[in-house]
Amino acid sequence: MSRAAVTLLFAALASAAWWKAFGNAAKAVDEATLAAWTSALYAVLRAAIVAAFTVLVAVRPPSRRRSRDPLAFAICAAAILAVVTLEAPAPGAAPARVLLGEALAVCACGWLLASTVALGRCFGVLPEVRGLIVSGPYRLVRHPVYLGELGACAGLVLASPTPRNLAAGAVFGVAQGIRIRLEERALGHEFAEYLAYAARTPMLLPRMPVSFGPDPVSSARRERR
Repeated sequence: MSRAAVTLLFAALASAAWWKAFGNAAKAVDEATLAAWTSALYAVLRAAIVAAFTVLVAVRPPSRRRSRDPLAFAICAAAILAVVTLEAPAPGAAPARVLLGEALAVCACGWLLASTVALGRCFGVLPEVRGLIVSGPYRLVRHPVYLGELGACAGLVLASPTPRNLAAGAVFGVAQGIRIRLEERALGHEFAEYLAYAARTPMLLPRMPVSFGPDPVSSARRERR
């Protein structure tokens, strides 16, 4: 598919997402509830993400090595279809669970938007290499975009844990895992420094600083006193 066709596809998706976001915002103004505002915020963030995808697809440079792997195309299609098949919460769903799930999706989408902006013109749908980004969210994890997408999907499944959504979430998780492996292989082939970056940076979950002993700097200061 040509760049123009992909850009037009994302532009159409962005238009639909913004239309829904405006509708959710109007509903939130009328209802003035936490649940309605959370849903509206999620819709706005999702629309902003799709809009960012549209712009980046239009301005990105050619990849260093185009993907011709049928597995890459199949896995990307599976991930997209899994998200499309997710069901909204039923009218009688537990309000607390729906709110918790949508709050998780909001946080994940905020992270996803920031990660997409940091990725910039290196953005791509297929696991193709356009550059190596190690700043911003990429200082914390190697795949912050995938982390945001997985978190958003997890939030939607939590809000509506139907058998269909659980199956879609499982397919999405497996597909994203394979996409990560394909992308890491491509990055390792193109950038010699990627191995060192991968060795010091977690794949998906940031490392939490944990210290069980005394601060060496503070200890040295006390000894000098």
